[in-house]
Amino acid sequence: MADDALPLGFEDLAPFQAYWGVGTIQERRDRREAASMAEITAFYEVMLARAPDAMKHLEAFPIDALPPAETRLYELVLMLAHVSMATELHGSPRAPNTPYPHGVRLVQAPALFG
Repeated sequence: MADDALPLGFEDLAPFQAYWGVGTIQERRDRREAASMAEITAFYEVMLARAPDAMKHLEAFPIDALPPAETRLYELVLMLAHVSMATELHGSPRAPNTPYPHGVRLVQAPALFG
């Protein structure tokens, strides 16, 4: 299996992997904000249709021990949440009336519970 391969049955998502398949919240936000609405919409429409199958597939694996191909699929599902803000809420890659680029950096907060 190639280093960038997705699980069997999800090969149709491969064209989106290089750009949209990133591992951190900040990277997902940066990619969404840098993309055009046409690029966002193309990914959104395909991924929205495939998300139920992707989630069903991912349920068979422990979330903290996903194999590499499933990790890449999971990253695309997470990116769907980010691009949905652009398509369903803002109507643009960035929130309206916000400066770009800006200095907001997302960081992981410490765990609140053990």
